[in-house]
Amino acid sequence: MTVAPSQAERVRCPLCGADVDVFMNDSILEADIVTTCAACGHDALYVQKDFNRWVGIAIVGIGIALSVFFFARREPVLAMAALGATAVVDFCVYFLVGEVTVCYSCHAIHRGFRRNPEHEPFDLKKLERFGGRAARKKL
Repeated sequence: MTVAPSQAERVRCPLCGADVDVFMNDSILEADIVTTCAACGHDALYVQKDFNRWVGIAIVGIGIALSVFFFARREPVLAMAALGATAVVDFCVYFLVGEVTVCYSCHAIHRGFRRNPEHEPFDLKKLERFGGRAARKKL
């Protein structure tokens, strides 16, 4: 579910019609920086690239498959070129894709905000402490 920043404390889910609590603070509303999760109010957040993991795995898989195909045909130069092209695509995607802020506790994704310098990349120890391996909520 997508929620625009506002002073509202509850919003109606457009999918199921349920009223959902939101936790907007002055940082989100005025500075456009996430300091606490808008979905659960938790303050343990991390940043990650805003890219679909399955698409990334598909790109790498295609590169590997092409490389294996060319190796099987005894064309090692083309095989290495396929792997090199995969690396170039990955490199370009890494720098073109923006970042999102994610909550360790409820896994809510916050898009369209400026990066908070206090938030670091994902840390497995923090995930185990705050959210474990609980399923991602569909927001």
